[in-house]
Amino acid sequence: MSVPSIEEQAAEWVLRLGEGGLDADEQGEFDAWLLADPRHQATLLRMQGVIRQIQGLRSQRGPATAALGTAAVPARSTPLARRALLSLALAGALLGSLPLAGIEPRDWLADLHTAPGQWRTVPLEDGSQLTLAGHSAVDVQFTAGERRIRLLRGQLLVDVAHDPGRPFLVHTDDGSFRALGTRFVVAAGQQRSELTMLESRVEVRSADAPALLLVERGERAWVARDALGPLPAIDPSRVEQAWQRHQLVADGAPLDQVLDALAAQRRGVLRFDRQALRGIKVSAVLPLDDSQRALQLLAEALPIRIGGLGRWWTTVERLPQTK
Repeated sequence: MSVPSIEEQAAEWVLRLGEGGLDADEQGEFDAWLLADPRHQATLLRMQGVIRQIQGLRSQRGPATAALGTAAVPARSTPLARRALLSLALAGALLGSLPLAGIEPRDWLADLHTAPGQWRTVPLEDGSQLTLAGHSAVDVQFTAGERRIRLLRGQLLVDVAHDPGRPFLVHTDDGSFRALGTRFVVAAGQQRSELTMLESRVEVRSADAPALLLVERGERAWVARDALGPLPAIDPSRVEQAWQRHQLVADGAPLDQVLDALAAQRRGVLRFDRQALRGIKVSAVLPLDDSQRALQLLAEALPIRIGGLGRWWTTVERLPQTK
């Protein structure tokens, strides 16, 4: 595993400063880091400057007050945790060195979003309700004839209020999900989106194909831009429980996919070699809002070692096989 670059180290310090005041040991470590190389302070200041510009853009963007309920208004401010997330995103987006699950600038301007490890439930003016999983982002657009949610990143649990005059649709880059019922989950991935039905039905369409699929309670489906299809059925009550407890339920899932899910819920960097971890499967229930604990549980059950440089740079390595 490689040593973090100056940009990566600077991004970690911006994050730690954004989380709140440093204790005496951390302040000493930070001062020593600044003095170690003149490039350190220059890189840190450059990242902080771009963050201020991004925040200025957010203040110019019109709020989605027509669709969001009053309880959602505080979510549109820019708390320290969001500022920390932006610092890491900028390190990767501007400097090309930090692999943080493809964070994109459009997420920074989203109507609603959550930081890694943070869940948020937001009421809408029509009585519907959105629950964003950690590290998710959505835009909300209600008109006289339609209720539209754009899932930019992550996972979204939707409770739809009945309004026959205005259809309720969730869009991702891959396709659309038209509610014919009340409660469902949409997850936006890098290559496809997935739907999990908890109650009633949803009509699924690909973005660039005429195919259509009706998905009912307990069923799942995937959709790409040019295709779609069914996935293995699930127990809706188990999914509900996992959402309530902020858990990841893995049934024989590849370890690298589980680590991807945990990486999205961390405010630091999680590095691992996919090829080296190939063949390791995970069957476990893991806490998504405590990814460090989740990693510890994995290390206790699997032939892997958790390492790194401090709490903001974590590595996962496969243990050598014993003869």
